[in-house]
Amino acid sequence: MKTAAHFVSLSETPFSRRGSYFAFFNDIEGQELFGMPVLYIGSTRGGGASMSASVSYRQVKAEIIRDGKVLPTVISTTNYEVVLQSDYGEFRFCIGERRFVRIRGTDGLTLRLTPRVLPGGGTVTDLLDGTWQFNFHETNALLLPFTGTLSVTRSPASLIFDIAPDASGIVDVGIEEHTIDPICRPLEQYPAYRACVAGYKAEFDAFAEAVCPALPAPYEPMRLKAIWTTWCLMVEPDGEAIFKHSMVKMLRGMFEHVSGWQQAMQIICLSHNVKLAWDILSGVFDYQDQNGRIADLLDNNTWNKNAMKPPFQGVALRWLLDNCDISSIPYEDKLNVYKGMVRWTDYFFKCRDIDKDGIWENRNPGETGWEDAPYFTVGFPLASPDMNAYLALQLEAQAKLGRLIGIDSGICAGFESRAAALVQKIIDAFWDGSRWVAFNSETKAVAYTKSLPLFAVLILGKRLPQEIIDKSIDYIFKEGEFLTPFGLASESLKSDDFFHGWSKGCVNTPSQFIFCLALEACGRTDLAKEVARRYLDTLTKTGLYHMHNALTGEAEKLLIGNMTNGEKYLFWSSWTASCYLFLAGRYY
Repeated sequence: MKTAAHFVSLSETPFSRRGSYFAFFNDIEGQELFGMPVLYIGSTRGGGASMSASVSYRQVKAEIIRDGKVLPTVISTTNYEVVLQSDYGEFRFCIGERRFVRIRGTDGLTLRLTPRVLPGGGTVTDLLDGTWQFNFHETNALLLPFTGTLSVTRSPASLIFDIAPDASGIVDVGIEEHTIDPICRPLEQYPAYRACVAGYKAEFDAFAEAVCPALPAPYEPMRLKAIWTTWCLMVEPDGEAIFKHSMVKMLRGMFEHVSGWQQAMQIICLSHNVKLAWDILSGVFDYQDQNGRIADLLDNNTWNKNAMKPPFQGVALRWLLDNCDISSIPYEDKLNVYKGMVRWTDYFFKCRDIDKDGIWENRNPGETGWEDAPYFTVGFPLASPDMNAYLALQLEAQAKLGRLIGIDSGICAGFESRAAALVQKIIDAFWDGSRWVAFNSETKAVAYTKSLPLFAVLILGKRLPQEIIDKSIDYIFKEGEFLTPFGLASESLKSDDFFHGWSKGCVNTPSQFIFCLALEACGRTDLAKEVARRYLDTLTKTGLYHMHNALTGEAEKLLIGNMTNGEKYLFWSSWTASCYLFLAGRYY
């Protein structure tokens, strides 16, 4: 009886490749016992919140057949392959090119591939050259039998491909994805299985070396898994999808999309490769409306023009300017980011300051990035110190970049003056003498909840008076409030509003990331290291999930329920994976 061996478990995260919409899924989430997993080859195009529970990523089921019977299997993974194993032999799968999967077995067994049939039967076409075309969610797939004998069983409700071994016991087959009518290359032009593995390995190894070549010993075992998680969720411009630059999706499933403020954190986390970081930064400005707002929730073929996330891009730009050598970035690329950043900043003062007090407001919970924070009970439009702090740093960042690229010094000085004025407005409007608050700009109702995000204003660091810094840190680190063995809780454990939601009390990724930066900016690197160590140790133990229970440290995988894509659990997050690399490299 076979036992699975994992580089990563498909129950924790699907297996994919940078820039590819192919991914491998286990049909039984969380189940790895022999005979229970079922391997699926999936299409992740059009993923995320746009997909309903009736639409599945699992497009092609893969099974091993012996003497006409389906064999029980387990699913193993290496750094570069998925392996479907039975007691009688195995099949190995590799995404050899971004649009091409090759499958090989050498044990005299039959491979069965069962594509998902669309209502009404969909399109299945014998191309009369040995290849078959079938539906692959939003695209078409081309089945390529290189070695073995293909037999097809089809009806209006089902389609089964069986590929029996040749006389040497070999099955060798490919699946190629097409967004247009597929045209088969000469078979010898497809990369052989070994070449597929070598290509996958070379690309991933080069990426790992570029973004994080090593980590301190306690975190080194998780390094490649974290890098791989981010790498597999990267999207690339391919001439067909909307993406014009490299960007990073959050995770498979409900959050299968590119989110604006998550990109900003990715920029910092991946800044060891400054060209990649700048490419991601450039990408967020590809989807800017005429008022300057950056769109959110980008998919391969659409984006939500009404969705927005916090202006954290200025924090990312400031990080690059302060910590990286950007001399290799072309002038035109710097200029484009500068122009985009200026328009993004101006948007908030033009469109989101309804009472014209120089403090901007969010209009709904989704825009804040905190979604369910208790301080939202005072209603919207909601002004908060953290959101305005990001904008103050953004003004500084665009001033610094402006000087670097030759923008008029008076304009740059004006940005700096506005930043300083905004910092003072933040202090005057949100500091009550002992803690930070938020308020409704229409009703003036004040939120006094014990919510950690309000204290993210500490990212301003020494721009704040030392007394305010000290009182804020005392508030956060008071015994039994926010600091847990697993990191900082998003709501105080002593709060009447504490709950196990995203920002109602769980230990979530952006809180740890932002507060480590904020504590360092305030001169308390000791506390940043303590928060980072606790969170890193939690992730090392549980995996790269972006929510953890503040009382037990267990990964919160079930909170979304069966909402989209038929997924029961949340998967590992690139947000968390990249944060892991950054915190381990900087604060250990």
